[in-house]
Amino acid sequence: MDAHPVAFRIRLLAVLAVVAVNTALYLLANAHPTREPALLPLSAIDTAIGWHAWTIWPYWLLLCINPFLAMGLRDRTLLWATFKAYGLAMGLNMALWLAWPTRIVRHALPDDLGGATRAVWDLLHALDEPNSCFPSGHITIPVVVMVAFARQHPRSRPWIWLPVLLFPTIVTTGQHYAVDLLGGAATAFAGYGGPDCWAGGCLPRRHCTSAPRLRCAIDRPGSRSLSTLITRVAPVYRAVFAPGVRT
Repeated sequence: MDAHPVAFRIRLLAVLAVVAVNTALYLLANAHPTREPALLPLSAIDTAIGWHAWTIWPYWLLLCINPFLAMGLRDRTLLWATFKAYGLAMGLNMALWLAWPTRIVRHALPDDLGGATRAVWDLLHALDEPNSCFPSGHITIPVVVMVAFARQHPRSRPWIWLPVLLFPTIVTTGQHYAVDLLGGAATAFAGYGGPDCWAGGCLPRRHCTSAPRLRCAIDRPGSRSLSTLITRVAPVYRAVFAPGVRT
């Protein structure tokens, strides 16, 4: 039994509100970058993975499963801790999107692509500009939610990580490059306080094991260095992965 259960109706409204706000902010930053987005380079990994039209379906599945998993968080303390971690992680993403806008070159859709697959591709391209690529929020969100769901439902741990198999679809659909995937995972763990997540982090003690309770990263004094972290991440990424990239 959960110590402080949250009614399903409240969870539903809370999750829908978060989804609506997140979507609005992302689309706004994507459609109206603060300056000319930097063109990210195509890496050897991206070339090897390639572009595959059919992967638009598992890509949409990756986007859609997150709210359903979030609504499975019944415990009030855990749900609130997850929202805090989510807010910090996506806040870091947003700060990077605004401070250093990025974009990629999309793969042209083949002329013989038709039917429902063409329709879902057209919908994606109508909603989503090829900007705000690094880090990928499409990775940040499921990582945050899966960690919390595994804490709420311990018996789900053998299978809750299956959505990770869908992560490469952000590359195979040409929505992101592989480095964006790594960046999205990094900001998710930053939301939980990095490695501290696995030792307690934002999550309440009864949802963690063999570790003292730690305060959420958003409440720790170290979180005040968030702006410093942002200023360090972007130059390092440019130097390592995009030397000479156009800004």
